Order: sequence, then structure tokens, then C-alpha cells
Amino acid sequence: MIADFVSKTPKAILEKLDRLLETLHKVRETFEQTASSIHNQQIRYTVLGLAQESKQYANELMSHIETLGGSREKFPIESEPNICDVLDDDESACREEKDRLKICTSSEKFLLQVYREVLNEPFLYDNIRKMIRYQLNGILHSFAQLKLLNASLRKE
Repeated sequence: MIADFVSKTPKAILEKLDRLLETLHKVRETFEQTASSIHNQQIRYTVLGLAQESKQYANELMSHIETLGGSREKFPIESEPNICDVLDDDESACREEKDRLKICTSSEKFLLQVYREVLNEPFLYDNIRKMIRYQLNGILHSFAQLKLLNASLRKE
């Protein structure tokens, strides 16, 4: 019975889920690198929270992809490229501390775009759609916390 379900998963859905998985791995690494260079402890912990949340969502998504017939070999967890390479060709932007949170904002836009692309898939299974929605809501909430914290610290 499960084999029938797996064999009917459209390739387009698996490709979009794979792209989302790859994006989650990239932003996780970016958040970890960004957090390591932020001196404010509150912001550092918030960015590390985003990294942990991205890792958790990626692991959850990977389980669903495997259930749908995708493969795990495609995405080694530790060797992902930095999203700064994807989002910003200027390497100095990744080094300047004042631009650290701009990198997170760029990562947010990139990540939300990929989540919305998956949600716009008309043939996405309902249980996967629900998972993607709550992941998107969790990511949006975490970014809102980061923005509020950053705004409150700048006013001091």
C-alpha cells in the first residue's frame, strides 16, 4: 500500500521539496556563521535559534521526502555552500558587522520565496502543505523576533 503512494509522487513536487531542503541547509549555515561574528549576546542567541529551527525543519522535511520516494544522498548536511555566495557577490558584505543582520534579512527573503513556491504547487499533498505552512509561520515568527530585538537595541 505504501509503495503505491510512493510511486505516485510527482517528480515536480519532489524537486520543489528538494530545493526547499537545500535552501534550509544553506540558511542554517549562514545563520551559524553570522551568529559567530555578532558581539551582542541577545542577537547572537536569536540568530542561533533561527539556525536551530532551520535545521529542525530540514530534518523534518527530509523525513517526508524519504517517505515520498526521494533520496537522502543528494544533500550532505555538512558541506553546503554559504548563502552569501547566492545572495551577495560582495564578500566584504559578509565580513562587516553592521551588515550581519542585512544578510539575515536577505536570507529571510530568499527562504520565504522558496517556501511560497512550494505552497503554490497545486498537487502538493495536504499533510505536506500543512507542515510547510507551520514551518513558514515559525520562520516568520522567528524573523519578527529578530527584527524587534534589533529595533529595540538600536534605540538604546
